[in-house]
Amino acid sequence: MRIDSGVNLDSSENLSQFTLKKVTLNLLTSNKVQVEPTTELTPVNTDKLVKNDVSTLRHESHQSSEKSLSNKSWQFYYTQNDDGDTLLHMAIIQGYMEATFNLIKMAPHSYLLNIQNDDGQTPLHLAVLSQQPKIVRRLILAGANPSLRTFHGNTPLHLACTTGDLASVKALIDPINSIEKNCFLIGEKIQILSQDLEQRNYNGQTCLHIAASSDQVELVRLLVHRGADLNAREGLAGRTALHLALQCRCRSVVAFLLQECRFSLDTKTYRGETAYQLALHVDRQLARELVRLGAIPEPLPESDSNSSDEDESSAIIYMSQA
Repeated sequence: MRIDSGVNLDSSENLSQFTLKKVTLNLLTSNKVQVEPTTELTPVNTDKLVKNDVSTLRHESHQSSEKSLSNKSWQFYYTQNDDGDTLLHMAIIQGYMEATFNLIKMAPHSYLLNIQNDDGQTPLHLAVLSQQPKIVRRLILAGANPSLRTFHGNTPLHLACTTGDLASVKALIDPINSIEKNCFLIGEKIQILSQDLEQRNYNGQTCLHIAASSDQVELVRLLVHRGADLNAREGLAGRTALHLALQCRCRSVVAFLLQECRFSLDTKTYRGETAYQLALHVDRQLARELVRLGAIPEPLPESDSNSSDEDESSAIIYMSQA
């Protein structure tokens, strides 16, 4: 059955068998983005379903009376429940793609796609967290804002880089192509919002910082090719992507940055350490490679030295001669 807007709510998916239960994704270590709350599927007794649940979609789609459907305008489907979730949030996290697409089509204005729940999550955040790039892309095409932050300061792109979800990253940052314009944007006056690759979370991290410290070399390569700033320093310690990759022993990222990228090897952290000095802590071979590429073999800052002055001096001489 179709409602007046032409949206078909019929679906073979059983939307009434699950409800939402808050859980926490333990995605990362202490030097990365903060943990984001999300949801998991929990079977429930359908007699106990709350009024504003995804099962409403199934119920409405089987109504035989157009009058009953006319009583439920788009406002009904975009009303927030006690957790701040709309039916769009809930359909996404439960994986109901057809219902999700119908709800997106139903929205008369793109601002409805940006409603944030009590955790500051938009439908776009949830589509990324549940790794559904097709929904991510459809939301972008419908005008969803990719720059909104959760209460931890993370945009959908920050979260996609944290989980290493290359498909969702592409869905967020790829330019709109001609096929998408012809299929989804005919006659539409939707403003597609561009993704700011330099946007920071509340730890001062860009998406490149997160990808580099997670050893996500393909993500790093994609972001660099799309123009991400290699010399940008994160807010906590002033580390660049190379600093973070060295410190986290992300060798594939370090190799990519050294072999394929152009950037300053002399950029210092807030503690005054260069990439070469950080490499001395981690891998002397990497330190020698940095010197070969033009890094200045400076001694470690006095406050950070854990070895004797003699050891440092001999190491620097050795690096210079290598």
